[in-house]
Amino acid sequence: MNNELKSLYDSLLYVLKNEMEVYGELHKLFMNEQALLVKSSIDDLHENSSKKETCVLKAKMLEEVRTNLAEKIFRLLDIDEKDVNLSGLLCYADGAQRQKLTECQLNLRYLLNEINKLNKKNKLLLDSSLVYVQRSIDFLNQLICPNSGYLNTGKLRSNDINGRVICWEG
Repeated sequence: MNNELKSLYDSLLYVLKNEMEVYGELHKLFMNEQALLVKSSIDDLHENSSKKETCVLKAKMLEEVRTNLAEKIFRLLDIDEKDVNLSGLLCYADGAQRQKLTECQLNLRYLLNEINKLNKKNKLLLDSSLVYVQRSIDFLNQLICPNSGYLNTGKLRSNDINGRVICWEG
């Protein structure tokens, strides 16, 4: 393996390690978000979301750098760049670099799967919270403005009335 190729692989490993750090931080933020959703701390949720956005931007930049490095390696090896991915690069790395790249690939895959799971759990928490809030609003609306009226038979419609809030002024 020539020095330029070795240097590109070393740079790729460096970028992958940085990506693992960013995704590790993002993983922690998703775990933190779960606790914040349960606590219903809006300000803390906004702060956590801002940090997540920053991590996503960092990850996007690192992904671009990684893709550029992979393209350079494929060009140097005179290989078609259509399927530029980490698995394709493993075949051409030397033993030590192949092992490190494989470890990075496995760690990144694990982190991304965990982030995906946490994101789905947080989505479920948010969805159930929204249902709870909507039902609470519906209940309060029903108390304030009950759906009373008359049926075709002339009787007072009483279904869907849980109670009334009466305000007497005077």
